[in-house]
Amino acid sequence: MKKIFLLLLFVVINAKLAVGAVNINIDSNQYKAKLLFAGFDVNEDSKQILQKILNNLKTTGLVETLIKEPKISSAEFADLTGPEIFDINLPPIFSQYQKTGIDGIVIANFNYDSIGNLEIKIRMWDVFEKKQIFGKYYSASKDSYGKIGNLISNEIYRSVSGEEQGHFNSQILYVSETGSFKKRIRKISVVDFDGSNYRNLTDGSEIVLTPIFSKRTDEIFYLRYFQQKPQIFSLNVNSTRTQKIGGFRGTTLAPSVHPLDANKLLITAIEDGNSDIFEIDTEQNTAKRLTSHPGIDTTASYSPDGKKIVFSSDRSGGQQLYLMSSDGLSLEKISNGGGSYSKPVWSKNGKFIAFTKIKGGKFFIGIMSGNGGGEKLLTTAYLVEGARWSPNDRYLIYSKKLGAYGKNSIPKLYVLDIITGYEHQIATPPEEGATDPDWI
Repeated sequence: MKKIFLLLLFVVINAKLAVGAVNINIDSNQYKAKLLFAGFDVNEDSKQILQKILNNLKTTGLVETLIKEPKISSAEFADLTGPEIFDINLPPIFSQYQKTGIDGIVIANFNYDSIGNLEIKIRMWDVFEKKQIFGKYYSASKDSYGKIGNLISNEIYRSVSGEEQGHFNSQILYVSETGSFKKRIRKISVVDFDGSNYRNLTDGSEIVLTPIFSKRTDEIFYLRYFQQKPQIFSLNVNSTRTQKIGGFRGTTLAPSVHPLDANKLLITAIEDGNSDIFEIDTEQNTAKRLTSHPGIDTTASYSPDGKKIVFSSDRSGGQQLYLMSSDGLSLEKISNGGGSYSKPVWSKNGKFIAFTKIKGGKFFIGIMSGNGGGEKLLTTAYLVEGARWSPNDRYLIYSKKLGAYGKNSIPKLYVLDIITGYEHQIATPPEEGATDPDWI
């Protein structure tokens, strides 16, 4: 898989050398790794796991998949010397595949243990380098085939992309919308990356917005209309028990979790008609005011080390992005591309800030470096907003409307590869709108 590795290495090196610039070259025609899968046709269980893997890899746009039955050659492989019978314990005959353009071979072996669990041995081979990329063993009960398929998909994805972390076992949190235009019902929903295990965490009796995952695995924070004004609440995802956070007299908006301290949140609070950024300590039940300006300061996000905060403000006229120290003492404007900026969010590796932008009457999702340089707009539509980073920082998830009327007016969730520009729609119920995503 030399071709794809060289391209990704070029991108990674440029990103690491970047000072004040975003050196990502979007390439929608990037070379796809051609992978051959063998040994997955044993029975319905093995075919189910293979289908999960193929569906996962399809969402990346990085892989072309081929299936070979171990004892039957096909026209697609007519130029091979003969039908190979694959053995999980032996390397393939690489010379048969080098001239076909196949980059990697994934070989599986399936058996059952004494209590009926599926035992899976799997190896992936690099045809060009003539070496094993990885070898794994899994044991799975029938109700965990999906998870095992995700784990195998992650291993293959890491091998093809060069990323340290896959994302197929991740979860997506968002606001689901149903009902008529005049009476929208909004619930907080959670779903696995592939659209499975969908469930509602709230019942729709109250308006809810901007849910985010806490640093605690069983907790989320969200905005809820309570006593006729938006307030911040926490929710236990297992018990669905809720608790109000803080006690501001005015409206509160858009929470952001501290990357290192699960007890700290950034929020926007409107007190006496003024919109400013506050840091809340949920354990101590205290709030620290970080901005105090007549302008509208809102949608703040911590840097990964917690030492800086990026936020949106109209203090200089139009809505722009500003960077300040975590104590609020130092401040600088970092957006310079024209237009109106909002909803900035820092990548987990600290290299980039994603944002929503309106310019020339159009909506965009873009990124810039952590100090504001090298702005790049990645996608546009009738409405795109609310970008969040994937667990490995390679993807952005956001809400998008294609138009003003009919089905095009129903917002859906999309994932964008910031390296290739490949976009994938997250599977949510067809007639349900989806906004305000977060990803863990």
